[in-house]
Amino acid sequence: MYLQESYSVTATTNLKAIGPFAESSSFDLVILDDAPNKNIMDLCMELKQKKPDLPVIITYVYDKKIKDIEPSLRKYVTSIFYKPYDLNEVTMKMASLMV
Repeated sequence: MYLQESYSVTATTNLKAIGPFAESSSFDLVILDDAPNKNIMDLCMELKQKKPDLPVIITYVYDKKIKDIEPSLRKYVTSIFYKPYDLNEVTMKMASLMV
């Protein structure tokens, strides 16, 4: 909701819709709000393959149980922010990515 004040935002809870959205539309940035898992990894790989210059940010609550997947995930995403994150920091990162 905060981002809608400054950006045109498309939101979905359907992970399978993100790939086709990104491919068929002109998106400047993708933000995924979900813990790393196989589905997120597959989606990030797909986005990187189809649109290599599309920045992808992931936000999630850090959990030691999933820390092993994060190094692999970082190959496909631009930034990871752990909740609770500083909204100003995320906003500044977004602005720098969309220049």
